[in-house]
Amino acid sequence: MMELSGEFVLHKLTKGQDLSLGDGLPVDLSLQDEGLAIFDHQKDLIYQSSPSDRAWRAGNGMIFISLGSEESADMLVLRSMDSEAAAASENVLIQLQGKFDQRTEEGSSSLYWHYYSQIPHQQNMLQDMIRTGTYYASILGNAVDFQDKVVMDVGAGSGILSLFAAQAGAKKVYAVEASNMAASANILKDANPALGARIEVIQSKIEDLDLDANSVDVLISEPMGTLLVNERMLETYLHARDRFLKPGGRMFPQTGRIHVAAFTDDVLHSEMMNKATFWLQTCFFGVDLTSLYEPAMDGYFSQVVVDAIDPRCLASPPITHNVDFGTALESDLHDIVIPLHFPMGVPGNIHGVACWFDVLFDGSSSQRWLSTAPGVPTTHWFQLRCVLRQPLTVYPGADVHGELRLIAHKRQSYDIHLRLSVPSLAAGVPDHVVTGKFDLKEPYYRQLTQPYWQSQAVGGTLPPDSPAL
Repeated sequence: MMELSGEFVLHKLTKGQDLSLGDGLPVDLSLQDEGLAIFDHQKDLIYQSSPSDRAWRAGNGMIFISLGSEESADMLVLRSMDSEAAAASENVLIQLQGKFDQRTEEGSSSLYWHYYSQIPHQQNMLQDMIRTGTYYASILGNAVDFQDKVVMDVGAGSGILSLFAAQAGAKKVYAVEASNMAASANILKDANPALGARIEVIQSKIEDLDLDANSVDVLISEPMGTLLVNERMLETYLHARDRFLKPGGRMFPQTGRIHVAAFTDDVLHSEMMNKATFWLQTCFFGVDLTSLYEPAMDGYFSQVVVDAIDPRCLASPPITHNVDFGTALESDLHDIVIPLHFPMGVPGNIHGVACWFDVLFDGSSSQRWLSTAPGVPTTHWFQLRCVLRQPLTVYPGADVHGELRLIAHKRQSYDIHLRLSVPSLAAGVPDHVVTGKFDLKEPYYRQLTQPYWQSQAVGGTLPPDSPAL
């Protein structure tokens, strides 16, 4: 518990009331494990924060606290009356921000919720038959884990996974969706009443959800982004585990793996090098553009490339990084370091690293992997490559060492730092080292029109080994 110093005055503001605050009540503030507590000077508790409360700063040293997430909620107005209180008020704002808001820029989250509220984007995910079919088979194939159980669908979207859980016999499903897609999820579950009667759609961020702790038996979610971790939805999945999953409860999926391999692709590298030649013009309508050539090159080579990789371009077996969703901490996903070691069998140029992921659905009756690897049926995640501006030249038998480091940022993604090195064959000459920095948030989507991808996306058929309804 931490007492906040300074002089504070509290006012209660009813919805619709004019902002004429009057004298207010002198109060004391305390930061506790349960959140922010406000007491009068007789030490009587006036206010205890809840996950759904929000706060924002206004002028004149005031903080507005909304009592709940509804637009009609009443508010408290907390005024800082001296410099000590003004300094301490920053802790109040941090305490009343949900974990999602603490780690996310407001502009990024607004675009994120807007994107996922659009039915065409939901359709894109549903039409990925590898994705949707694997979830269906994993849930229905492990119906024993869902029968008469309470289930939470974390980031429910259209509610399709909630409907699958109901098909598997769940007695209650909380479909939690923060975007306005929650309204469409309600429509879909109401249109399927035999299943929808057991589904409750809740429009809320998981981090703000006001539900009893340890109240669900099973968590289901599709929290994976590009390279598994893009969009930082995995942290929300782990947050739901810590707050709502009963001890010994099940998670679908249970485990994720990131795979990283060296690749060689002269065509892609030439394509990237040629992107900036526009800026080599010395007389573009009378303007010399060449001063921006180097910044342009840096910009293009900071983009990760997302496409379907020909497995023949892989130059090494992959290195694998495991994330156990049952035990990992949210903080484990803030700075991910993957040591790299690629034994080289043939000489050539290494143009960077190729990355993909898979997740495991570990049920009582069956195990099933959802893979995004090169050479298997393509998903809407495709694969990802970090392309080095300066390739690494290797000789037969060389051992390439390095590191792939993912550092989370507040735009719901990661900065990627890649370092590769190969020992020199000459005595006394230092290792040859190449590096690159990439923004996972800003990909270059390349050649995403393969016929085999489009045919599986519109086929609408279940995988052959899917259980019958």
